[in-house]
Amino acid sequence: MTGATWELRPTIDRRWLEARSRAEPFVHALALWDLDRSPESIRVASAVRQEATEGYLLIWLGRPPRVVVHWYGDAPAADTLVGGLPPRPFVAIVPPEVRPLVEAARGEARSYPIDLLARKAQGSLPEATGVRRLSGADRSNLWQWAQRQSDPAAVGYPELDPDREPVWAGFEGEEIVAAAHAQVRLDRGWLLGGVYTAPAARGRGWGARVTAAVVREAEAAGAPIGLYVRRDRAPALRLYEKLGFRPIAHRLWLDVGAGLEP
Repeated sequence: MTGATWELRPTIDRRWLEARSRAEPFVHALALWDLDRSPESIRVASAVRQEATEGYLLIWLGRPPRVVVHWYGDAPAADTLVGGLPPRPFVAIVPPEVRPLVEAARGEARSYPIDLLARKAQGSLPEATGVRRLSGADRSNLWQWAQRQSDPAAVGYPELDPDREPVWAGFEGEEIVAAAHAQVRLDRGWLLGGVYTAPAARGRGWGARVTAAVVREAEAAGAPIGLYVRRDRAPALRLYEKLGFRPIAHRLWLDVGAGLEP
């Protein structure tokens, strides 16, 4: 394929994506999920050479109202993929080595290292005491709780309908104190998202309990489970390691003028 011309196409080869996801289910989980569930909220761009896909961008344009780019593909596809980036502001989740290309094309970015973890060890999980899966009747309570939080981990909860997007919450009395949700639910793998405990309730095991509730549901469905986490969040990393999660890929969260942290 030496000398072949690269193309940037506004499509993705679904058969290629399915084949890649069999080897790396968590890396491609969001692309498969959004192509089927939220096609109106995404754009894709593929780097193609001689009809062979070498990488792609998954560009989320939906709610919450922020543009997030998931980048799959290394050099030499990276030189083509960079042409598909949206204008500032946006967030890009990229392999570390492509940061210089992104900044050369779209300007300076703040960088946060994140890891993709998968549950590898099948150790015991804590009892999910005080945790239950929410229903639509809990939506107002969930919305009010999320509106009181300032952490980015809670930002998406006001948009979730628990009748459609599984959410688990920990309760002290009638008050929500922690939450987690299943961001992606595929036979090949689930992605856990939004694990968050309100500051006043931290140190009492709520993060472990809401995480354990989602893990149990995924494993009851016969699906492995993974998640993204900031590498500098030592307490979260210790929690996930204790629950059997191990790193399988390293990424950078690039804040390209969006003012958003992971």
